[in-house]
Amino acid sequence: MFVYEKMNEDNVSGMALLEKENFTDGWSLESLKEEINNPDALYMCVRDDENGRIIASAGMIISFETADIMNVSVDKEYRRRNIARNLLLKLFEEGRKKGVTEFTLEVRQGNDAARKLYEKLGFSYAGTRPGFYSNPKEDAAIYWLKSN
Repeated sequence: MFVYEKMNEDNVSGMALLEKENFTDGWSLESLKEEINNPDALYMCVRDDENGRIIASAGMIISFETADIMNVSVDKEYRRRNIARNLLLKLFEEGRKKGVTEFTLEVRQGNDAARKLYEKLGFSYAGTRPGFYSNPKEDAAIYWLKSN
């Protein structure tokens, strides 16, 4: 069984480990800990209840009615099970409770699987940020999801 929960002192270490495994420039444990009490940040994760392992995470920084989605990440062993989709839906639900009506994100131009997921969730492609990513250097595709 998968448990969806907000980032806290008990799960932040597992989230940092997932960042390190999935991103060349992932957020450090210290950086994530700083976000726990940030009223403008909301990070969530998914824990596999059978082994206690953090298997997915995502976050957002809220600015008025807009939220910038950060580092959607799923453990390689758990991909293709709708975990990222369900985590994002829960994140959107929590954001809307805080008055968010628009979500935005950047994704590597070549990350076709993520781009397809975002488009299925209703995000629209809005443009490119040239050279946004490093290690390796790559453009970012910008997406927006706006509530009606």
